[in-house]
Amino acid sequence: MGQSVSWVAVKGMTPQAVQNALTLRGTGAREEGVPESDITGTVLPGDWYLVVSQRDGLRLTEDVTLNRLSGMAEVVMCFVEEHVMYSFAACWRNGQRIWSVHHDSEDGIESLVVKGQLPDSFAQIRDKLFAEQAAAGGKKAKVDCIFAIPVELAQSLTDYRYDEDPIELCKDGFEVLVSTGPTKDERSWLRRLFGA
Repeated sequence: MGQSVSWVAVKGMTPQAVQNALTLRGTGAREEGVPESDITGTVLPGDWYLVVSQRDGLRLTEDVTLNRLSGMAEVVMCFVEEHVMYSFAACWRNGQRIWSVHHDSEDGIESLVVKGQLPDSFAQIRDKLFAEQAAAGGKKAKVDCIFAIPVELAQSLTDYRYDEDPIELCKDGFEVLVSTGPTKDERSWLRRLFGA
């Protein structure tokens, strides 16, 4: 079926501060390997705190969320929808988007939209994966190597990749997190009532 997952890695805030900003709390329950619960978190090497949201339930792709998180921190975000071969990665600092890269196979298998000042690792990742795409048959290939460019770019900065077992990165596994904020239905009701 394919995964639908978003994640943010935040550097410069404590895990508790990140959880508070996202209206989350830890449950104490832990998962090993690739996380499967709706929302999980873990500490990564390099002082990153990672929050993983299945089906982007936390709306980690929204500018308002990333702006708020990056007010006093650096944030690297990645989102994938494997069933339509869509991937997106971005970096935010001081409430501003620094760069973003996204691939949408519906715009063409070699589609890649790039904005901002990209990290040094970008050119090498892009060139390698475009070469793999060309070797597989280019636009007529039955594989989509370009999908991996945003994913590998985010991984180059944080060491985390959503579809790899992160046992070496987070030896204590992932903590299952739950939302303490209003549910999706409550937010819709509040928006209708107050226009917020």
